[in-house]
Amino acid sequence: MAQLLQLDTSLISAPRSSTYVEGAQVFFDKAAAVRWAVLALLVFAGSIVRVIACFKHTPLDLQVSDPARWWHEATHLFTIEPITAIDAFGYQLWLGLVATITRGNEIGVAFHNAILSLLTPWIWYRAFKEIAGDDDVALAGWGIFCWLPSWIAIYSYTMSETLFLPLFGASFWLSFRARRIQTTSSFALATFVWTLTSATRVFALPFALPILLWVLFGVSGRWRKTISAALLVAIVIVPLSVRMHSLLRVWNPFGLPQMNQIYMESGKQTVRFSISRDFDSYKWLYEFGSPSLYQEPLAPLSHWTSSRKDIVTFSINEDHGMADWKQARVNNQVRWRERLHIRAENYIFFNFAPSWPDNNPDRFWDTAAVAMRWIWAPLGVFVLGYALRNSNHFHNGRGLMVFLAALSWILTPLLPAVMEGRYRKPVEGLLIIAVLLIVRSRRATTEPRDAVQVERREPARPESLVLARS
Repeated sequence: MAQLLQLDTSLISAPRSSTYVEGAQVFFDKAAAVRWAVLALLVFAGSIVRVIACFKHTPLDLQVSDPARWWHEATHLFTIEPITAIDAFGYQLWLGLVATITRGNEIGVAFHNAILSLLTPWIWYRAFKEIAGDDDVALAGWGIFCWLPSWIAIYSYTMSETLFLPLFGASFWLSFRARRIQTTSSFALATFVWTLTSATRVFALPFALPILLWVLFGVSGRWRKTISAALLVAIVIVPLSVRMHSLLRVWNPFGLPQMNQIYMESGKQTVRFSISRDFDSYKWLYEFGSPSLYQEPLAPLSHWTSSRKDIVTFSINEDHGMADWKQARVNNQVRWRERLHIRAENYIFFNFAPSWPDNNPDRFWDTAAVAMRWIWAPLGVFVLGYALRNSNHFHNGRGLMVFLAALSWILTPLLPAVMEGRYRKPVEGLLIIAVLLIVRSRRATTEPRDAVQVERREPARPESLVLARS
C-alpha cells in the first residue's frame, strides 16, 4: 500500500526569499550610505581647500595686466575712460561695491572671493540636480566642481570669471526650475539672472536665447511670462545702454566686442588704438596683446607658437558712433585664407593654452590647472560624438544640456576674439555636466534590474508536493 507524504512548498521557499530580500535591501542601503558619506566628505574637504586657497594667495597679491585693469575699473566707476565701456559693466560694478564695502582691504576682498568660490560649486550642483533629477549624481558633480583646479585658482585673482561662473550656473539652475514649476515669477527670475550674467560677460547671451525659448514654449501663459520678463530685462539693459552711449556714443548694453574682433581678424600680435571725443578734447591710447600669443600652448609636446606678428593700429572718434569701428574692421581684415589659419589657431588656444593670469608656476592650483588642460579636448570630442549620435533626444532637458555643451565646445573658438585658456572655464563646467549625464543615461540603460525588485514579486500559490513510496 502506497504511502502519501504531502509537503507545503511555501514552508521551504518563503523563509529563504524573505531572508534574501532583507539582506539585499540592507546591503544596498549600506552601500548608498557609504557612497553618500564619501561624496559629502569630498565636498567638505574641497570647500575647505577653496577657502584656504583664497587666503593663501589673496586677490590683491597680483595687480598686473588683467587683474589690475579690472581693479582699476572697479575703483573708478564714474570715469569717462572708454575702456570701462568696452568691457562689460557687471563685474566692474560688483567689484566696485566690494571695494567700497571692504575699503580695499586685502583680507576683505579675499573673504569675498572665498564666499564666491564656495558658492560656485554649490550653485552648479543645484543646477545639475535640477537637470538630472538624481541626487547621487548631482552630489558627485558637486565634489568634482569643488576640486576642479581651474575653478580654484581663478578665485585668487580679481577677474570677471569669479562672478561669471556662479551667475552662469545660476542661470541654468533657475531656467530648468522655471520649466519644472511653470510660474510667471520663476520664468521672469530666470530671464533676469540671464541678463545679469550677459552683463558680466556677453558669452552668456548665445545660451540665454535658446534656453529661455525652450522654457517658454514648454509652459502655458507665454505672453504673461514674456511681458513680465521683458520688464525685468529693461531694468538692466536701459541704464547699461545709457551708460554705454554716454561713454562711447553707441547703445550696446553688454560691452563692445568690436575691439576684440578687429584685433582677431587683423592677424596681428598686438593691437594699438586711440579713442578721442568732443572734437579731440579728450584722447586715450591703448595697447593690448593676448597672452596666448606669447605662450607655447602645446608644450612640452611641441614648441609651436602663433604665427601672428606686428601691430595693428587704428583710431576711433567717439563722435562718429559705430562708423569708425566698422571702418577699422574693414581696413584691417586679412584675406579669407589667413582668416581660416587664425581660426585654426583659435582652436588650439582654446583647447590647450594655459589660462591667464592663473598660470603662476609658484602656485599649486595654478600649476594643477595647467597640467589638467589636456583633458578638455578629449571630453569635448566625446560629448560632441554622443550628441551627434543621439540628436533625437534634444527635446528633453538632459539632451538639451548635452547638445549645448557640445555646441559651446565646438563654437566658442569662432567668437570674435583671440582665444585664451580662461575662456574655457565655463565650457569646462558644461562638459562635466554633459559627461555625467551621459554616464548616468548609459548606466540606466545597461544595468540589470535591481535584485531586490526581482525577488519582491508575488509568491506562487502554495502547492503540495506528493512523494510516492511503495
